[in-house]
Amino acid sequence: MFDRRTFAQLLAAFGVSAAMPAWAQAKTVDVTMKQSPKMRFLPETVTVKAGDTVKWTNPYNISHTVTFDPAKAADKANAVLPAGVEPFDSGAVEEEGTFSHTFTVKGTYKYVCVYHENMGMIGTVIVS
Repeated sequence: MFDRRTFAQLLAAFGVSAAMPAWAQAKTVDVTMKQSPKMRFLPETVTVKAGDTVKWTNPYNISHTVTFDPAKAADKANAVLPAGVEPFDSGAVEEEGTFSHTFTVKGTYKYVCVYHENMGMIGTVIVS
């Protein structure tokens, strides 16, 4: 199978670059769940375009969550969604686990780790 770049190059060779589907231009942005020197998402804020995916990775042996649900946040101001977006949550992300979400609605999304929100583990995704 071709990766996206090879696929795009192949299409360009046949003169179809102007007809590239939107998914071929989407990207994935990585966020790491850190626990030292403090619990946090790194980077704490990412900016993506609509259609891009954010992938969170937990390299540590302490469980974390990626929670975009004000009802599950200790402080509802730490979990904010654009109008019309349904809340979502990764559930527990264990050691070496990942969680990915593709953002399709523009706006600012604030999220927390429900286990470590009180320790400042709060993040933001800005979708343009």
